[in-house]
Amino acid sequence: MKIEDPQKDWDKGLGMVTRIGIDLVVGTLLGALLGYFADRTFGTKPWLMIVGVFFGALAGFRNIFRYLNDIEKRRN
Repeated sequence: MKIEDPQKDWDKGLGMVTRIGIDLVVGTLLGALLGYFADRTFGTKPWLMIVGVFFGALAGFRNIFRYLNDIEKRRN
């Protein structure tokens, strides 16, 4: 019988939640920044920033989905 270490499980869970949060925030902020600078360049305030936030959030969710699929594959 294998005894699990609760601290190890806690650390793994905390790392997973941290990565998910960072992926979502960084994707959204990067999209917003790219949209902001595109708006300044083309004079289309605020439309490209809105599009950038949308695509950045989409990219963040895509990264989260891929990460969770990798974890699921490792479990099986």
